[in-house]
Amino acid sequence: MRLFAYGVLNRELAKGRAAELIAPLDEGRPATVRGTLYGLRGPDGGWYPILLPDAEGGTVHGMLHDASGVDWPAMDDFEDAHDGPDAEYARRELTVALGEGTATSGFAYCYVRDLPGDAEPIPGGHFGTWLRESGRSAIMGRD
Repeated sequence: MRLFAYGVLNRELAKGRAAELIAPLDEGRPATVRGTLYGLRGPDGGWYPILLPDAEGGTVHGMLHDASGVDWPAMDDFEDAHDGPDAEYARRELTVALGEGTATSGFAYCYVRDLPGDAEPIPGGHFGTWLRESGRSAIMGRD
């Protein structure tokens, strides 16, 4: 299995529990998916991204990792991805474009709730760049 990480599951941003969960991932390769990326403010004042996949959408940047060693149930729990009506995310298989122009598939955590009114569009579809350019910081994570 492969994981497309576009936000707080990227090594440069992962803290606390997120860093523990992604420890088994390989270094990954730059990759993109089609969709729209938004930022939401978390309870600690930090920000986290939400991905709305859309084959006709813009480009969302991230890393594609071999995730064969990942504890998927723990990752799903961290991302609040479950079958209940109050889930925040769902783990979905998406088409992922690699830098050399080839396409493959990978799983990504996609937002499943209605878009919140305070969600901020992330121009360019790169969460880390958006944080740096706006002077914001990533959410510390959930335990």
